[in-house]
Amino acid sequence: MTARIPPRAQGRYDSAIRAMPTRRVLVVDDTDDNRKLMARFLEHDGYEVLTASNGADALGILRETAISLVLLDVHMPDMDGIEVCRRIRRDPRCRKIPVVLITADSPNAGGELAGLEVGADEYLHRPVSRPVLAARVRNLLRLADAEREEQMLAQVAQSEKLAGIGQVAAGVAHEINNPLSFVLSNLETLRGYFEDMQTVLAAWKQSPEAGARAEQAVGFATVEKDLAPLLEETIGGGERMRSIVRELKSFMRGQGDECESLDLSEVVRSTLVLTERELMQKAVIDRDLAPAWVEGAPRQRLHQVVLNLIVNAKQAMEARPLEPGHQHRLEVTTRTEDGMAILSVADTGAGVPEDIRQRIFEPFFTTKPVGVGVGLGLSLCAMVMEQLGGTVQLDSRVGEGTRFTLRIPMVRPPVSSSSIISPASVAS
Repeated sequence: MTARIPPRAQGRYDSAIRAMPTRRVLVVDDTDDNRKLMARFLEHDGYEVLTASNGADALGILRETAISLVLLDVHMPDMDGIEVCRRIRRDPRCRKIPVVLITADSPNAGGELAGLEVGADEYLHRPVSRPVLAARVRNLLRLADAEREEQMLAQVAQSEKLAGIGQVAAGVAHEINNPLSFVLSNLETLRGYFEDMQTVLAAWKQSPEAGARAEQAVGFATVEKDLAPLLEETIGGGERMRSIVRELKSFMRGQGDECESLDLSEVVRSTLVLTERELMQKAVIDRDLAPAWVEGAPRQRLHQVVLNLIVNAKQAMEARPLEPGHQHRLEVTTRTEDGMAILSVADTGAGVPEDIRQRIFEPFFTTKPVGVGVGLGLSLCAMVMEQLGGTVQLDSRVGEGTRFTLRIPMVRPPVSSSSIISPASVAS
């Protein structure tokens, strides 16, 4: 079967939307009839309405109550609507709340420009019809919701990234500990050999006979035989640690939005270096990493994409225990084909049930227990592919395993406002 999984599917961010505050509108007007009329319109459309008869009371409400939108009369005594709007925009606590200024002035009176210059989002002229008011309020709240959703997604994405970095850090600690242990052990042995050599040299300075006796006493033949291998092992361990640090720097390099020409296989290789020790405890790793250059790609985000796919594969294999004597396999390949750089990550894990396949790329969707991710790993993969004009494909069989295939144009295409992630092919 084939399922279309657009990255911004209808119903996305359900969790974020449910977490949003009640749609509460503040109506500010010094005329009782105007306040009551606006409040009646808004309450009929399902909004919770608070009212204030002057600017000072309105600012007090904004400081103490979560408000979704402000309807603000321009002409009020003591503090007019323009000044109230200016103060709203200066206050970090409420500067992002949409503000609609309302006036009975003629459109040619010049007040509209003044209102927009201090940060008003809309400027309406009385008499305001109910349909127009409803449409303006609805549109502004929709824009505010979209911005809030993006902020929430960015915050949770950052937490997901930090969780990934934590996984990498744990892997790096294991990766460095092994070569560091035998480097320190070899250095301790080499220090002993150095002391033995000093003893032999001092004896040779006394006489050849004393030197010969000292060589025999310290086992100089063994020292001489061991020196070269010990030095090679020590240098190799140091090179291994340097390689791990280099790959960690590559993983952490740059900000998420910085783009460059890069070899996808190198991104994969460096991510594997940081994770392979933990992976090798779960599976045999088969890798075939051919050069696959991509132009204008965000290195750090691609590192995160690869890490997410590898972590997903590891968790899938953990969810399907094998009989003693059998091992899981993780296959990671990069190649080029028809102008596309292709990354494939396949595991022999539990597979993805059909009902989950339809939602697996949705933000915040997860089947994992609380505390094990927040359901953004695969959605971030899909979003990065969308940004690069690429596609992500899922092939999975329950009880056999899963393969994710990413295709990225080797020359980045122009971004189209109508572009969405290509359909994900799902094998049943």
